[in-house]
Amino acid sequence: MNNQTKLTGLQLTFFILQTQIGVGILGLPFNVYLKSKQDAWISVIVAGILVQAVILVLWFLGRRFPTKSIFEYSKILLGKVTGTILNCGYILYGLLVTALVLMYSTKIIKMWVLIFTPKWIIMFLLIATAMYLAKEDVIGISNVYVVVSSLIVFLLVISILVLVTYPIDFRYLFPMAQSGSLNWLKGANEAYFSMLGFELMLILYSHFKEIGSIAILKSVTLANISVTSIYCFMTMVSIVTFSPAEIEIVPQPVLYFVKSLYLKIIERIDLVFVSLWIVNVITSLTSYLFFSTEGTSFFIRKVKKIKRTILPVIFGIMGLIISLLVKNEQMEMYNKTIIYMSYVFVIFIPVLLLGISFLFKKHEKEGQS
Repeated sequence: MNNQTKLTGLQLTFFILQTQIGVGILGLPFNVYLKSKQDAWISVIVAGILVQAVILVLWFLGRRFPTKSIFEYSKILLGKVTGTILNCGYILYGLLVTALVLMYSTKIIKMWVLIFTPKWIIMFLLIATAMYLAKEDVIGISNVYVVVSSLIVFLLVISILVLVTYPIDFRYLFPMAQSGSLNWLKGANEAYFSMLGFELMLILYSHFKEIGSIAILKSVTLANISVTSIYCFMTMVSIVTFSPAEIEIVPQPVLYFVKSLYLKIIERIDLVFVSLWIVNVITSLTSYLFFSTEGTSFFIRKVKKIKRTILPVIFGIMGLIISLLVKNEQMEMYNKTIIYMSYVFVIFIPVLLLGISFLFKKHEKEGQS
């Protein structure tokens, strides 16, 4: 019998890793290249550095209240009414990101695999799997994430095979560092959204085995370095595979260069790639359902048994409805809205809360729970 109740460093690393790697991995090289051209890989590294800075802020904030999540210490720092409003905002943020992941993943699956399948069926299958997993506790979810993270290795192996077998041209990477720092930042802004998922620290800090330990920072940093490295590698492979004119008209360059790979034993290796990628989509959906579920559970503490079964279903259905209501031509505007929301809920509010905690010397006293 497994009596573990707290996350280990490895579990936390893979929890963040699986939340970060999702829909963005397929289109990130295209989106970043449009802003910073052949220096797109530099923009990805810059984005990783900026994300690490935000991770430091979240870690410092968590250290002030090591046994509480943001849904608890927000009321301590802002008061009951304002804190409750903020918590509702975070719950809504988790729900809207869930819907966004569902929309974009369904669009890609329809485009590459299930062309004639109604999108509501694809959405239902994705969200139903995520709801089933999200009803588990944090340990159950993290254990699944540790197991399925091995699939990322297969994604990388397939990409490496492209470098070995496909006619590539490393000259497409040159001249290096010529697009300028402003374009690097514009590209980093595009890459930033694909790296979201580290904000789960706001609720996972209190679930960590070593309360207040620097091991938390190390675990999340390892996840961020891994994601940045994977995205940077995928971006570089895309650049050397396609000419500058080609990559600007290929919205999912990762899938296109995988499709170009020819193996005698597998006719459509891109379908294998998509099948493995779907697992990462489901883990991202699960994480944000879990995020909203955790927030809502603080409003209904008296029905904890219902929390892990009913709430993920409710949020999953709501996310499905939102995804179906948003039309294809509205997806870009919806995406920009979520990006702006992430600036507020992932960067601005944590910085504000950290400043308030230092200014008014509010923190969790030793031994307090």
